[in-house]
Amino acid sequence: MKKIKEFFGNIPIFQRQVEREINGKNIEPTDGIKKVEHGRQVTRRLIISLLVIVLIVLAILFYFNNKNGPTPPISNATTNSESSTKQTEQNTQDSQATSNSTLEAGTADNDHLLKLSAKERAKEATDAFKTWYESFDTKQPVLEINEELLATDAGGTSPIELQTKLIDNLKASFGDQVAPDFYTSLQQAFNFNPVVVDSEKGLTISKQNEDKAQWLKTWFLDTESIEKNTKIILRNDFTYEYFDWRNEASKDEKTKDLLSEIDWDNDISYETVGVSLMHLTKNIESPEIVFIVMHYDDQYGWQVSGSIGGITE
Repeated sequence: MKKIKEFFGNIPIFQRQVEREINGKNIEPTDGIKKVEHGRQVTRRLIISLLVIVLIVLAILFYFNNKNGPTPPISNATTNSESSTKQTEQNTQDSQATSNSTLEAGTADNDHLLKLSAKERAKEATDAFKTWYESFDTKQPVLEINEELLATDAGGTSPIELQTKLIDNLKASFGDQVAPDFYTSLQQAFNFNPVVVDSEKGLTISKQNEDKAQWLKTWFLDTESIEKNTKIILRNDFTYEYFDWRNEASKDEKTKDLLSEIDWDNDISYETVGVSLMHLTKNIESPEIVFIVMHYDDQYGWQVSGSIGGITE
């Protein structure tokens, strides 16, 4: 400390500062007074210097702490915004993936068809119908009741039980040769026109309304005999041929409004087969001409679909 005081005491500017301080106080500048004032000035300078150094050190530490320290917390608004953005991006990616998957599936379904000419597609569809149509086992009934039920006028057998059994038997007979919507549309037809046991005619299908769209779906079903029959059988003795719905039917006044739910101009996965029931007798009433839509499935090939149209001459 003594050396520090001597150091400052030898600085001319510092000496003049001591003299100004003594003169400002109107004190006689004796050697003792000068030493006291000199010591006070040195102490003040040291305190000020130390404070300045401490402040500089703190400023340096604060600067580097902010530069290298942890990232300031993100506000909820920012977090929610980023989360929303990420969710939107994810939804977009999922949507694109679904769209691509659907597109790829649709393309896969049509790959086979695109390789064929219109004539070849028509032949394939007609051949598939022929395979299904000629596979019927007409010797075995698809629905049968006991003769005793006729004497009691239905005998507790409900129409729902009968039509459920009939559809189950058809599924066992047809397998994958018909599409699922074939059974759905047939079930709807039976809801409008139920399978019943009639005391006069026996087992039959009751036509309860004039909705041709529902009634004609039973075109291939018949009873074994007119009087007291107990069986419903399949019919595969009607003549059939390919029908060019895209060209011929679109210009025919009798048929152009049928099967309008299908985009015939753009969807090549559909073809049509026409069946004539005009010259053969059926115990179950039906239209005279029926159009059966064949639909191509990538897994099963051409199937009989639930879309069926019909006209009466």
